[in-house]
Amino acid sequence: MNTNNMLKVASLIGLSLMLGCSKGHSEKHSPKPVRVKPVTAHSSVSKVRYSASIRPAAQVDVAFKVSGYIDVIAQEKDANGHWRNLQSGDLVRKGTLLARVRQSDYVARVNEVKSQYSEARSALESNSSQLKEAIVSVETARAQVSDAQASFERANLDFERARILFSTQSITKPDFDAAKSQFEIAQAKLEAARSQLKVSEARVATARAQIGAAESRVKTAEATTVSATIPLDDTNLRAPMTAVVIDRRVEIGALVSQGVTGFVLADLSYVKAAFGVPDLALQSLKLGDTISLTTDAMPGSGFSGHISRISPSADQNSRVFDVEVTIPNPEGRLKPGMIASLQVSEGQGQAESVPVVPLTAITRSKENPENYAVLVVEESEGKQFARLRTVTLGESFGNAVAINQGARVGELVVTTGVTQVTDGEQVSVIR
Repeated sequence: MNTNNMLKVASLIGLSLMLGCSKGHSEKHSPKPVRVKPVTAHSSVSKVRYSASIRPAAQVDVAFKVSGYIDVIAQEKDANGHWRNLQSGDLVRKGTLLARVRQSDYVARVNEVKSQYSEARSALESNSSQLKEAIVSVETARAQVSDAQASFERANLDFERARILFSTQSITKPDFDAAKSQFEIAQAKLEAARSQLKVSEARVATARAQIGAAESRVKTAEATTVSATIPLDDTNLRAPMTAVVIDRRVEIGALVSQGVTGFVLADLSYVKAAFGVPDLALQSLKLGDTISLTTDAMPGSGFSGHISRISPSADQNSRVFDVEVTIPNPEGRLKPGMIASLQVSEGQGQAESVPVVPLTAITRSKENPENYAVLVVEESEGKQFARLRTVTLGESFGNAVAINQGARVGELVVTTGVTQVTDGEQVSVIR
């Protein structure tokens, strides 16, 4: 029990004693009229106020993927209708161009690889034409081989017949020589046709190999073109979400490197109230619980949200658990950095109802003047008697005080005329 409550109780007891002494003794055999109140139950759970810091629901550092000089920054109209560069507090939509790195160097590279791609495509088309011509020449050579083969077979038959007839001297020597000459000519043509066929087939194989190499060059040129186009696209720094600009860190003409943050964006459609609680209060909180908050910046305005995060471990230095409350903020009234106030119950789940009595029911104990007591009304043989009972006081709750020991919920205690009633005296309860 705190000092203020002790002083309040002592004052009331002293006043009651003074009033009792001034009135003197009553009739001993006449029941004394008293007012009573029942011992009631009160939850021992207490509310603790915490301060929370307002944070954006999501905050992103938008950085450049490529290096170069800044030549464009997005613009907005000011209150006077004049154009100005994007600045803190401006709302940007998802996909908005925030800034751009000078593109000339990247465009030159893209044009170079596109030229290489065009050359590779032209080489592929040329090789494809050569392959077609080689295939045609193979077909022609095969036809020539077929004709030469037929001529050779006829000349061979004629030569064999001439040789047999010449051996029997059935033909003259000039006729035999003519048949032999025709055979040799047909044989030479067949060999020439076969040789030409091999040459044509070799041209086809060469053309196919050249096409394979050309196709590989085309694929390489395509990949190089894509690789060169990506950095060109990355010269444009765009907003990844609809958000408010928290900070702009670049100017026109500034040289930026890859990974340098150009803008800081925050989604303020929802905000988070972050605060820390000790382990005693942690058991009173669970994900999804609704919590109300107020801010000094907007007195009279209340906000509510739900618990979206509870840290699984305490901070090593402060020994508190971080808690976040997500709050809808469609009008953007809550700003990052604001301080909000909220109340959290401590001890919920382990709290027990404790008996409480009015402060006017408390008197001093007869056995020990340092202790406190109450007069409990008990009934016996149809009569009511006041019994002095020593009690142990607990926390105070306004004009009532908790009884940790000595009284039970539902019992009647004397609240008026406490100092005028003695232990065991008959009383009459005034309704």
